[in-house]
Amino acid sequence: MDLVDRLAATAFLGREFLTWLWYRSDLQEGLFQIGDGVTIEIFLTDRISLAGEGKGADKVSVKAEDPTLTAEAHVALEQAKKVEKACLRITSGQREWTTTVAGDSLALSGIKIPALLTREEDEKLSERLALIDELDAMVTAIFRSFIDIRLDAEAWAAECSAMQSWVMTPKVAAPVAVG
Repeated sequence: MDLVDRLAATAFLGREFLTWLWYRSDLQEGLFQIGDGVTIEIFLTDRISLAGEGKGADKVSVKAEDPTLTAEAHVALEQAKKVEKACLRITSGQREWTTTVAGDSLALSGIKIPALLTREEDEKLSERLALIDELDAMVTAIFRSFIDIRLDAEAWAAECSAMQSWVMTPKVAAPVAVG
């Protein structure tokens, strides 16, 4: 099997990862442990897209301040759709990043980094690259946590059962302002 075939055969893992990330973010109030006691906060924000399996499957795109609280997103989960693209807000300490993650490739796009501290022009590029590397390291660490669970058949079965219960638990939608 060549690389392209392997990528196509495992593309579902990214969608499972993003769906799991939504579940864990909701369950853990956005808090994730990475590395040696480092805690980061991750929330799905601004927009998410969900889709069913296979070519031509129905898709649902939700754009809202907190799309995970919308009825449309929850109905899509109940219909066994998985997150195929999500905008993430990741906070570590006082710094915040936003990025869009594509489920099929785990590619990061639309990256917004924290404010730069460096004043020197030459050092700004290095700082930008370091902040992008830090974002990549955080996403990679969370993905590794997911893969550790996903590769353990017993742990994954328990996780799937818990996720199924979570999906079927009615959520309280955010109030809509009338005005």
